Amino acid sequence: MNKNSTPHNREKDSNALIHLWKSPWTSWVGFRYLKSKKNSRFLSFITLLSIMGVGLGVTAMIVVLSVMDGFESELKKRMMSSDLHILVQPTQEVASFDRGFVAADALNPALVDSVLKDKSHPVLSFSPVVSTEAILKTGRKVSGIVLKGVPDERLVRLKSQIVEAAEPKQLILRRPGEPTVELPGIFLGQELAYEMGLIPGDQVTLISPTEFEGPVEGIPRLKRYAVEGIYHSGMPEQELHTVYARQAPVYSFLRKSGVVSQWEITVSDFSEAPSLASHIRDLAPQFRVQDWVQMNSHLFASLKLERLSMFVILAFIIIVASFNIVTTLTLMVLEKKREISILKAMGARNGQVAAVFLAEGALIGGVGVGGGIILGWLICLGLKRYEFITLPDIYYDRTLPVTFDLKYYVIVSLCALLIVLAACLYPSRRAAKLDPLEGIRFG
Repeated sequence: MNKNSTPHNREKDSNALIHLWKSPWTSWVGFRYLKSKKNSRFLSFITLLSIMGVGLGVTAMIVVLSVMDGFESELKKRMMSSDLHILVQPTQEVASFDRGFVAADALNPALVDSVLKDKSHPVLSFSPVVSTEAILKTGRKVSGIVLKGVPDERLVRLKSQIVEAAEPKQLILRRPGEPTVELPGIFLGQELAYEMGLIPGDQVTLISPTEFEGPVEGIPRLKRYAVEGIYHSGMPEQELHTVYARQAPVYSFLRKSGVVSQWEITVSDFSEAPSLASHIRDLAPQFRVQDWVQMNSHLFASLKLERLSMFVILAFIIIVASFNIVTTLTLMVLEKKREISILKAMGARNGQVAAVFLAEGALIGGVGVGGGIILGWLICLGLKRYEFITLPDIYYDRTLPVTFDLKYYVIVSLCALLIVLAACLYPSRRAAKLDPLEGIRFG
């Protein structure tokens, strides 16, 4: 009896992966087996299907992950272009006395000064903001908004995003028999202006949902403004709900003075915002400090979950394709019974025989993975250069954003190869357990 057939040696030589590494000739034999299939067209067709299945699965995963990563990158670029990178708000205990408002000097001026002078985290602006909810009314149209009163230096940055502006004379209210009045100006987002049908110079009314006591009963606060400009930030959600104005008219609207509701910080290096936010949080624990990642945590968590879900779903394409590889190798084992028996009679161990068919399956999977990577890269390149797909207006861009991140190519390739190798284990073990006498007698 061949010494390789003893239980001890079978257990010792069962690891085909080790023999695939230690015995390079097993890969060469596997490649030879793949080339010579004794005119079996059906086996060749199944092999081709296996390669195509793995390749299409890899292509789909790379394209989908690249597009989803492109959407996330574009979203981060839009957030980077905005002025709100870090938000500092008073906690409920600090601001409970006046519905979220605190004194303008509640945040230690020395802290603000130290943050502005911090060279490791360059800050472009540290703006106190008076923010309140309001209702914007023009004609019969109304919309809920967030009105932000900002200092002049913040308005200078905002004006760089202005796409339409009113002439100074358009801000003056003239009524017959009454003196002219210069209306305070507000800055609307492009999305809100389009929805409300407003252009620079139009007059609107702001209504506070918080009532104050009048001579008869509680009545809402009203104030008339003129649309001084329309800004475009690239963030549709911000443009639809956020309206800016100078602080003085907002104080007049709220019947308050010398208070703020939050501080908004803009940094020069977008990626340094989380580190700076952590530093401010340590210096002012009584305030709630959020960076842009935390303010949009639900959005990024949803994108991450979608990316993971798509990865798992598309991995099933490769799993289904690996079933064809199992069929191919199983038929190959049946076809190569005599050759396997001869190898064993010549002294090949069980692990080495299994490594031959493992190498054959790895070759099929490797060709599929390589072809899938190339095809996926070409599709991504085409999507980036040419407008094959046009998106609706609700998206940030009209074309599919695509990124070329090497880590996705590496992760997809490794996962695909692991799935293929796992599928090859069963037929490889079956080949290793073949009785040499049976193969020579009936092969």
